[in-house]
Amino acid sequence: MMRKLFNLRMMAGPLALATVAIGVLVAPALQANPRDFSAGITDASSIPTARDAQSAEWQQKQEAAAAAAEQALKSAPVDANVAPGQLAPGDKIRLTVFGEPDLSGEFDLDNTGSLSLPLVGEVPARGLTPRELEKKLTKTLENGYLVAPRVSVEVLSFRPFFILGEVNKPGSYPFVNELTVINAVATAGGYTPRAKTGQVKLQRANDPTRKEEWVTEDAKVFPGDVIRVDERFF
Repeated sequence: MMRKLFNLRMMAGPLALATVAIGVLVAPALQANPRDFSAGITDASSIPTARDAQSAEWQQKQEAAAAAAEQALKSAPVDANVAPGQLAPGDKIRLTVFGEPDLSGEFDLDNTGSLSLPLVGEVPARGLTPRELEKKLTKTLENGYLVAPRVSVEVLSFRPFFILGEVNKPGSYPFVNELTVINAVATAGGYTPRAKTGQVKLQRANDPTRKEEWVTEDAKVFPGDVIRVDERFF
């Protein structure tokens, strides 16, 4: 029995010394930063990660899109109650006057909703449909410019819509016909994991009050509208 106790004491000696040695080595690191258990190995907080870079880029896109949306809403006249399908500032058209290449071309509506055309000059187009603009230009050209003019107006692009908040790629995107909220979200790369889904805030470009309203994912989106996806609370 005495021999067994002696052997146990001999084995315990090296273990105790090893434990003391580890304590001596680790203690200074813990005293230097008791809450950082990676001290002396790797300071993980100082290493930039891909996720951090993506978050910074996402935030930059968010801010740029918000600024662009605000500027677009400000530039639209308050009384421009333009219905879907009607022309407004920022739209781009192709005008064809058959047999008159100098009068034909691609034109942008300026911030007043007018076109600046060769020979004719400024032509207000805001609130008109493409067919209505064709008739207006035909009458204008008949008045001392051309005999029996034939005019065609094609919309190349409507002003873009904007989508902000909890989507993967916030920004402005070209409007397409029959666009809905869920289509817009898909265009912007889908929801983030933090997004509140099912309903979003929508700011209508043709609403003079510029108020945001809650709408469902199947709501129609029109040119110039601003969509905002909120973050969920849990």
